[in-house]
Amino acid sequence: MCDVPYPPFNQQEITSKTTSLSYCVSCSVKKLFSFLMITGFLTGCGLLGIGGHKPSIPGKIVFSAPDKAGTNQIFNMDADGSHRKQLTHFGTNGGAMDPAWSPDGSLIAFDNSVGATTLGSYLYVMNKDGSNMHPLKKMPNESPKYLVGSGPVWSPDGSKIAYTVCTDCELGGENYQIVVVDVAGEEYDPSQIHAVTNNPTLDAAPAWSPDGRQIAFLSDRDYAYGDTLRFRADIYITNVDGTNLKRLTHNGYVEAPVWNPDGKTITYATSNPSYGLYQIDIQSGEINKIETGLAGNFVFYAFAWSPDGHQLLFGTFNRDYPHDSSLYILDTQTDSLEKVYFKSSFDKNYPLVTGVHWFVPTNN
Repeated sequence: MCDVPYPPFNQQEITSKTTSLSYCVSCSVKKLFSFLMITGFLTGCGLLGIGGHKPSIPGKIVFSAPDKAGTNQIFNMDADGSHRKQLTHFGTNGGAMDPAWSPDGSLIAFDNSVGATTLGSYLYVMNKDGSNMHPLKKMPNESPKYLVGSGPVWSPDGSKIAYTVCTDCELGGENYQIVVVDVAGEEYDPSQIHAVTNNPTLDAAPAWSPDGRQIAFLSDRDYAYGDTLRFRADIYITNVDGTNLKRLTHNGYVEAPVWNPDGKTITYATSNPSYGLYQIDIQSGEINKIETGLAGNFVFYAFAWSPDGHQLLFGTFNRDYPHDSSLYILDTQTDSLEKVYFKSSFDKNYPLVTGVHWFVPTNN
């Protein structure tokens, strides 16, 4: 098991430059995500499908977007874009980002920046309807009062959460590590936390394997000190205890890894030399492009697979019209593509979506 890169009982050493996606991957990812303005807070005739009809898609989507006052809040809605509901109602002194469903869909973990300092956002959890909101872990007799981190993701069995934490940002560094903490108990216990990575560069965007034994993540460790293109990143996988590290991609422009339900492949987006969605076989390293049926100059983001591995939720925008954003669900068996959201730059009220997570009950 890796040594924890900071004393878990001394959160004062944990720092974070910003909240949510600011830790993520690289400058290029942050810039691209800043254009990802998927909304679809569309009802009735505002909801557009590729075939001109409202798709029937199971499950719920949770995401973060600014409210009318410009504060990031957590929302959910049906996967077809209907029945949008605001779950958090923070004031202008903070907000909520990076929501993630628990495996059974009963809980949502997220970043809460209300009261946060330069140490970063707090990790919070709430019921799926927004009730019983509380810190993931309280820090008795410590400052800050709650566990600090960004981008929480649940283990498949719901017992642990992986997240990203910056360990030296107050010193001007960019040392981001992947950390895992047990969910059980609201009081912080140092024995319940360990670092998955321990490298003095940027490791971010963790994704659990379906069996919960490994974590995929993005890292710039092979580029950080190489040349002027230090914002590049590739996908790595490791055992949850930090052993058996393996580099999967060598493109340098990889983003948004999602572990496929088959446990054998990982889906990701690329930004160079060609934009698109790809799958890599973990054992062989074979890479295949996912054909979406979309033509043009599109930038893609892979967000989540349905439990059966047949449907993929992703967002996209055209580089020529970066404020015209859409959210799609692709059925890989039938090659059917449903546009569940579209928002045009001509609509001045579009919110900036900063996190999307799809929960589909396994009995559907």
